[in-house]
Amino acid sequence: MEIGVSYFGNRWPRHAAADLRDIRAKGGSWVVHTFDEADLLHNRGNLAALAALSKGLGLKVYFSPWALGGVFGGEAVSGFVARHPEAAQRLNTGEATANACLVHPRFRAFMRGWIAAAVECGADAILWDEPHLWRAAWEGKPERPGHFSMGAPGAWEAWRRSRRAAASPPPKTRTAEVEAFRDWMVLDFLRWATREARRLRPGLLNAVCMPADDGPWPNHLWERVAALPMVDIFSTDPYWKSAPTQGGPRRAVEGFVDVQASRLVEICRRHGKRSMLWLQCFALERRDQADLFRALRLLAAARPDALGVWGYRGTAAYSSIACEGADALWERLGRTLKGLSGTRRGSARKRG
Repeated sequence: MEIGVSYFGNRWPRHAAADLRDIRAKGGSWVVHTFDEADLLHNRGNLAALAALSKGLGLKVYFSPWALGGVFGGEAVSGFVARHPEAAQRLNTGEATANACLVHPRFRAFMRGWIAAAVECGADAILWDEPHLWRAAWEGKPERPGHFSMGAPGAWEAWRRSRRAAASPPPKTRTAEVEAFRDWMVLDFLRWATREARRLRPGLLNAVCMPADDGPWPNHLWERVAALPMVDIFSTDPYWKSAPTQGGPRRAVEGFVDVQASRLVEICRRHGKRSMLWLQCFALERRDQADLFRALRLLAAARPDALGVWGYRGTAAYSSIACEGADALWERLGRTLKGLSGTRRGSARKRG
């Protein structure tokens, strides 16, 4: 089992060097460096330096498009829609959102530039982390029953053309046809993005992390994403507790983490992809630490090819989601991770 850690909140290479050595000493063999819109504008040089430092220590480098366009996971702020309002997702009510439309040409052009920058900065792999359509809760807003994204104007028509179907107005209710369309937007983007990444660097790995799903099973979108030919690693992140640290809603660890893990690994086995599972190490109170180690045991029991920790040192770089007692927790967790590093993996071939 290959151990990895996400690393963000620091763009000083001379300070990062000690942290990266720490990750390596705790059994890490790969690291995710988040690469947000501010980095794209102002920090490519430091991202390249962080990648070089990581590789020099024997860490494989993943870059993730952190909160780019508001359609990937991450706490970074996106300014894409403010600059390109025509590419915003709109709800079925017609209301514009702050999230980019995954199939809009303007967003595709922006993402093509990001992929090129990630390759130039030294990516061994790209983690397409939590690609999603508008979700009220993820925007810090109350749930709004009956409200859902229909992409940017023209997205529905593009989907109809892709199916060689007759033109029809977009529905206002969430029908089975609407669900198929919404899945298509995510799937079409990932098909395009993974191909584009491989085109720019033939040896680059594509990892896709889909948000954990405790809804009806099987999940047809998961199956179709895992089947994409340019996806090498398929992943999910069964985070059982939401931010903020104090009083965030939570699920029971057993019956959620283990179920998500086993489903993910089984999908990877069937599609011949490597499996990656993520352990929550953010937004945890001291009383949650037993849950963290319980979740770690459940994830490890599923025998994924790779196990990632989000994030480094209890995510202390971001105070709103930092774990309580982050330093002590990290040291304890590190001892356990080192014991897991290199243990037998369970799903599929290794590419690259």
